[in-house]
Amino acid sequence: MSSSFSTDFSVLDGWLAQNSPLWNIQSFQSLDWPWRTNYPELCNWLDAITHVPDYLEVEQALQEHVVGFTAVPKVTFDAPLEKTLHPPLPSYVSQGIKGRKWQQILAFSECTQISSPVIEWCAGKGHLGKVLALQQSAHVHSLEWQQSLCDSGADEAHRLGIAQTFTCADVLQGDGNEPLLHANSAVALHACGDLHRVLIEQGIAARLDQMAISPCCYHLTQDRQYRPLSKQGQQANTQLNQDNLKLAVKEVATAGQREQRLKALELTYRLGFDAWQRQARGVDQYLNVPSCPKRLLNEGFAGFCDWAAQQKGLQKQLTAYPIKGFEQIGEQRRQRVEILEAITQYFRRPLEYWLVLDRALCLEEAGYQVAIGVFCEPELTPRNLMIKATK
Repeated sequence: MSSSFSTDFSVLDGWLAQNSPLWNIQSFQSLDWPWRTNYPELCNWLDAITHVPDYLEVEQALQEHVVGFTAVPKVTFDAPLEKTLHPPLPSYVSQGIKGRKWQQILAFSECTQISSPVIEWCAGKGHLGKVLALQQSAHVHSLEWQQSLCDSGADEAHRLGIAQTFTCADVLQGDGNEPLLHANSAVALHACGDLHRVLIEQGIAARLDQMAISPCCYHLTQDRQYRPLSKQGQQANTQLNQDNLKLAVKEVATAGQREQRLKALELTYRLGFDAWQRQARGVDQYLNVPSCPKRLLNEGFAGFCDWAAQQKGLQKQLTAYPIKGFEQIGEQRRQRVEILEAITQYFRRPLEYWLVLDRALCLEEAGYQVAIGVFCEPELTPRNLMIKATK
């Protein structure tokens, strides 16, 4: 029998595939709006505005200027999960953990009634496992590939006198298989890309009773093209590459003010350099420049261009073609990119839904009862969806 998740996935898949020309783009490649040919009326609207439109403005513009466009389909699972409140923990338990991270951990625990023994997947210092051990009397085996983090977590567990052990393990190399065979359940808070994918696959193989997973960073995978986990996903019309997977987790306004300012400055410099190199090389094509150290931004646009030219072997052109005026061009292009990304951001959450549903369907196909929901407010983390699977 078809589940509600199967229906949600089918509807979302058709909607995303139909609208793929609107979101399957690369922001920096074109100097013009990338939709000029397919959606000229939308581009006329974009030409006329001087501000970054919000979500509702984008939705209205798409409905008015894209023939046949319909709003994001409603899904059945984007609601808060049921929570079990636990007695507050002593303040020393959260020592050394940043406030938002600590609140995420507590929220995750409140949405998870776990069956012991439990594997904490990609544990870091084991903060989530520590909370489960303290609040739910769980016996926790924390797997983490960095030995220093395992050592720190083990010291803390010993200090608190809790049933939590650590193993230095590379789960991508199969080191998690054996521990999973001796567990009843597994938890993963923001395990990235292939890491949570492997947990789903190996957890199914180990016949775990329970899994609670908050996926993150879908683009951190060895595959250039996304490989769906579910049978239904493998038949989907929507095809995703790594750039599309990045869009699924890209938030444009969640960082602090200083971080946003530095990000805007770096983008201005990058786009200014890109405009310069197109003229200097005589090739109207985006040239990818590697990540730069943030301290480089203190050297101004000239310093950035000098560094970028060295990275790309363009020092001679930098002497022959002055960079004067290109910082202003970069600033203009940055403002344009922010407007462009307001359009693509409209499709971010639906893409994330599609990916989460693919994981949920995979678990359903393996015989699990699956729930999806929101475990915390987006202000704590935009990656606030949890998949709960129970045999």
